[in-house]
Amino acid sequence: MKRAQLLLVSALIAASTLGSTAPGVFAAQGQVRSNSDGFAYRCLGYTDTYPQQLYTLAVSQMTKLGYAVTDASLGSAFTRSAFLSTVGKDYAVYVHSHGDNYWAASGYPNVDSGFLQDPGTSRCNSASTDVVRSSSIKAATYGGPFTLVIMSTCYLGADSSTMPGAFQIEKTKLSPQPEFYLSYANHVYDSAMLRFEQAFWSYINSGNPNYTLWGAFTYANSIGGYPIPDAQDPFLPNWWGSSIYNGHPL
Repeated sequence: MKRAQLLLVSALIAASTLGSTAPGVFAAQGQVRSNSDGFAYRCLGYTDTYPQQLYTLAVSQMTKLGYAVTDASLGSAFTRSAFLSTVGKDYAVYVHSHGDNYWAASGYPNVDSGFLQDPGTSRCNSASTDVVRSSSIKAATYGGPFTLVIMSTCYLGADSSTMPGAFQIEKTKLSPQPEFYLSYANHVYDSAMLRFEQAFWSYINSGNPNYTLWGAFTYANSIGGYPIPDAQDPFLPNWWGSSIYNGHPL
């Protein structure tokens, strides 16, 4: 694992240095990306302000949880190359975008899940040009562990999603590893995402050391009031990982 090797070298250098180390130098890193141009008026027919709100919330709350958010972008700077070139060093990742479970020619269950990069200000999103696939993410992570991954998108919390595996997170709710993956199983409105994630972050960052990410999920899911497209497409957040992990960097 390339990242683990780099961290080992850093640890050895730190141990051999007599001087003090600046606070946060070896903090676990995270990144936050939000696609906003794909949610512009010209693409949706209305003004969607939620990508900005979700981005600001995620940056502040991931930082409060203890991660150093070293890579963050809202809008056109959120490109496939920007994400893939930086994700290998992260332990926590947040993405807000359009998401789906795309067909794959090989591999069970013939799905290669993905989300869409920001298309820029001159066009709207196209799955043929903008998708960031889970297989590409997995190749870029070098097999290293991730502790917290939030895909604030449609469909990437569905049972068929391959996105958790891109970050080496087991699709179980009894993982012995300190890991947690959160997303939404169906189509979901941005307003519902914001309501849910505000509740989720407020719970886990409330200061109680006994609170867990699973508890934060349960609390956010319990408050209700989430708009849904229709009865056949209900609001359905989902998670995998550890039920006892508190979300803080290790």
